[in-house]
Amino acid sequence: MSFLSTINRKFGTYRGMIRLAIETIKMWLGHYSHCEKIDWSKVQRLVFVCQGNICRSPYGHILAKNLGIENVASFGYATTTGQPAAPQAIKVAKARGVSLNQHVTTDINNFEFLEGDLLLVMESRHLSKVTACSQQGSNIQVTMLGLWRMPRLALLYDPHNLSDEYFHQCYVSIENATFNAVKKYQASRPG
Repeated sequence: MSFLSTINRKFGTYRGMIRLAIETIKMWLGHYSHCEKIDWSKVQRLVFVCQGNICRSPYGHILAKNLGIENVASFGYATTTGQPAAPQAIKVAKARGVSLNQHVTTDINNFEFLEGDLLLVMESRHLSKVTACSQQGSNIQVTMLGLWRMPRLALLYDPHNLSDEYFHQCYVSIENATFNAVKKYQASRPG
């Protein structure tokens, strides 16, 4: 196996590897520490966010629902409302035992933010895209989903149109992070 194919399998692309390295350094330097200060007792709904709402965020959304979370949603900050998940996302999710067949995209402009939302974004650049819109409610919090993965990961690089191997790698990270975020959420519930 060539060096480049190993990079593509583990990081999506060479650019994905470089971005992950930069984001990891920023994480180690505390640049995202504010994203880890979540008041879980105020969280009423988990909202998964990515660019297109066609592969990463719907996967987290369905995983959380499958883990028993009723108040869960997802949206994309640059998508068209009403579209299905990407065919490759549906195929890889199915191989992992998750169905994205019923997913329909929602654009940020068609999304209704609610008090108590916790927005779980996939990349640091998503933070600025959603923070302004989410300020409609004072109890809306924003975090990076990968920070709840163990070990922490500062970037869940977009697998859209990349290899199935990287799609699986990305989905493993989303599974890990979603499971841990759901545990935190459930632990904060009364009773």
